[in-house]
Formats: sequence, structure tokens, C-alpha cells
Amino acid sequence: MLKIKQARIAVLIGKNGQTKEEIEKRLGVKIDLDSKTGDCEVVANINDVNYDPVSILTAQKVISAINRGFNPQKAMLLMDEEHDLEIFNLMMILGKSENRIKRIKGRIIGRNGEMRRAIERYSECLVSVFGKMVAIIGTYENLQVGRKAVSMIINGMPHHSVLKYLEKVYNEKKKEEFRQLYKPEF
Repeated sequence: MLKIKQARIAVLIGKNGQTKEEIEKRLGVKIDLDSKTGDCEVVANINDVNYDPVSILTAQKVISAINRGFNPQKAMLLMDEEHDLEIFNLMMILGKSENRIKRIKGRIIGRNGEMRRAIERYSECLVSVFGKMVAIIGTYENLQVGRKAVSMIINGMPHHSVLKYLEKVYNEKKKEEFRQLYKPEF
């Protein structure tokens, strides 16, 4: 059973129920959503051709991503097996101090969203800062880079150090891709 925030219920349902319908159709599940309380349950639709035993977990990940501030199109990347979701609960990490949480959220976003965009660009992940949570969607390798960058910021590392780390990892990755692309075959 998932609990959906009131502000995100309409996003999960979508215009004329399209988002909810698309998740149900693509994964072969049924989503029972109480729009008054926010209670959400994903039930297997075994007779559906798209149903897979992992579908319930995948649907829960997609719903959780939407609940954490991602738009539905980005959240649906999680239907691909290669993508995963990482959630940082800032309240669990930093404590209940509203000012401390607000400051760290501001550091993760950066001036005019520059830091968040840098993390997204160099780690090739999607980042959402919503409520007291920070969520990241990406492939396994990229998620490790994004997770480390966010952890560095939470732990108080200066932005320039985080950017240096991100650029280094990104450049190494691109060099390796280039080597693989132009590797001579004998």
C-alpha cells in the first residue's frame, strides 16, 4: 500500500485518467487509488498479456517516482529494466530541522537550478527535489554517480569539488565509449 500526496494525485491520474491507464496497460496491473485519502494499491491483473510477476514492483516504482515529483513521462523510464529509482529522505539523514533541510535542498538545486542541471547532465540521471525527498532516476552505473554527487552535497562538500568529480567521471566515461567505438578489430 502506497500513500500518495494530495498534490500528486491528479498527476498520477493524468488528464482524463490517461497516465493511470497507461501504467495499467503497459504493465498489466490494476491501480486502486482513493483520491480522497491518497491510499494506492497495485493489484496483479494475471489475465493481461503484459503482466509479468515483476510488474507490481515496477508499477510501485513508477508511482513512487511520480509521488516524489517526477513528471509521468520521466517516471515511466522505470518500466525499462535498466533504470532504477534512488530516494534520499532528507529528514532521516539530516534530522527534523526545517532550516537544515531547506539549506541542503537549496544546495542540491543550486543557484537558478544550476547544480541540479549539472548533476543531471554529468551523471546522465534525472533528479527531483520535492518535499523532504531527493529522488534520482537512472541506469545502474549513472545512478551510482548521481547518488555520490548528491551524497557529497548533503555531507557539505563545496560545489566546485562536486562539479570536479562529476566532470572527471563524465570525461572518463566518454573516453571509454570513444575507445570502444573506435577499437580496432584484428
